[in-house]
Amino acid sequence: MVSTASCPFCAIIDGKDDSAQIVLRTDRIIVFPPLHPATRGHLLVVPIKHSSDIAEMSSADLHAVTDGVQRVRKAVASALGPSGVNIIQSNGELATQTVPHVHFHVVPRWADDKMQLDWPSAEESVPTTAQDLEDVRQILPPQSAQVSPEDRRQHLSFIQAVITRMAQASASAKTWLLPIVTATFGFAFAQKEAVVALLGVIAVLVFALLDANYLKQERAFRNLYDKVAVGGDLPEFAMNPSLAGSEGKQNYWPDAKDIWSWSIAPFYLPLALSGIGLCVWLSIPG
Repeated sequence: MVSTASCPFCAIIDGKDDSAQIVLRTDRIIVFPPLHPATRGHLLVVPIKHSSDIAEMSSADLHAVTDGVQRVRKAVASALGPSGVNIIQSNGELATQTVPHVHFHVVPRWADDKMQLDWPSAEESVPTTAQDLEDVRQILPPQSAQVSPEDRRQHLSFIQAVITRMAQASASAKTWLLPIVTATFGFAFAQKEAVVALLGVIAVLVFALLDANYLKQERAFRNLYDKVAVGGDLPEFAMNPSLAGSEGKQNYWPDAKDIWSWSIAPFYLPLALSGIGLCVWLSIPG
């Protein structure tokens, strides 16, 4: 397996190749022309996540890439008006894969282009035997083992219920905190008790941590929802959000992006700063 450090496509994805002409970039794919285009308008659709073979790709990444191929094919056809388009994807050196990072070629075809695809003639063709077909059939999952649309909708409804509970819990945390802050800060101001104001600040910090964790879990389940929605490689009715991410286990401590999100920091930070200011003011002698 080739490391991402030596992969020319990963270098383009990481912004280390200034010569690359990026046509499109999303969170999952990037589109650019190859170093030596075969025809006018020849483009590559490449997954952001490194995979050497299409068999290594997740269903979500494969869905994003094939959707990108369709979008690029439509755009090329509309903008350039070719007579035809080849969609080419190769795996392995013998199959003419020169860069060990999965990519799809979208090749517009013109009557006078130099592109050649040499298929064997009828006399040179090699038939696939009935045993070959049976061997492949035994490995492919039967239709009954695949998740039905109704099962997927039910799975999504379960995940959506958890997302809704996380959002409701977040709203409840803010609702419960406000009377606590009002009581502690108000009592501290009236009675000149800095310790009581400090208790209010601690309450703000505890509720902020709790609320940030609700947000983290909501985001995790939203990622799980997205993966199930596109047919990701997950056990049936899985409810473990870590299966949709890269972490080996679920981390229940909020990250910096959770704490500084628009629903956490703008609400809790002013309350905490007000309490700290009140503590300092009440601690000044006289």
